[in-house]
Amino acid sequence: MRASLSLDGAAPDHTAIHRVGPNAIIQTRAALDALCGIGARCLIFNAAGLQAWQADDPADMVPADIINQLNSEIGRGLPMAQAQAVMREAGRRTGDYILANRIPAAAQAVLTRLPRRIALRLLLKAVTRNAWTFAGSARVTSGMKGNAGWIAIEGNPICLGRSGFDHCHWHEAVFMRLFEALVSPHVMVRETACMGSGAPACRFEISLPR
Repeated sequence: MRASLSLDGAAPDHTAIHRVGPNAIIQTRAALDALCGIGARCLIFNAAGLQAWQADDPADMVPADIINQLNSEIGRGLPMAQAQAVMREAGRRTGDYILANRIPAAAQAVLTRLPRRIALRLLLKAVTRNAWTFAGSARVTSGMKGNAGWIAIEGNPICLGRSGFDHCHWHEAVFMRLFEALVSPHVMVRETACMGSGAPACRFEISLPR
């Protein structure tokens, strides 16, 4: 029986424009609690108008505008270095959630035993297939050149560069966690273009060690 990769549950109806997986709220809340404390998180969630999710998790996909509202409030309400750390921690926790709950153990075992270039190619395809979890209805493409891969999100609906950050720390951290766990612990993930800086897409480069 072939192991399949599913990153965040069954794909939604794509007529719902720009709704992303609830972990963009759940894991950001957890990261705020861990790095800033519950009091600071409550202030930020209240300022973002998210009182309903102070204790309860979203039951379904979340409109991207709500995510952007929260992320912008984090950028405004915290020193920038701390805000960036929160977004990286939220991304790392999202990656951990995906590994624990959305990618079958059999598929993970296969990937970690494959040559790194093959594992990278297969995981890039899986991430692209399940892009609705982190990109809504945006167009997501990926590919490889030599020992490096890339992911591009055209019209990234939750681009941190448009929410007051210097680049998309959250996406970088999600991808980093997945690729380091399933391809190589020494993989590097870096955003090389961001819509927040005027680029047509947010582009992430994934490089294997030599």
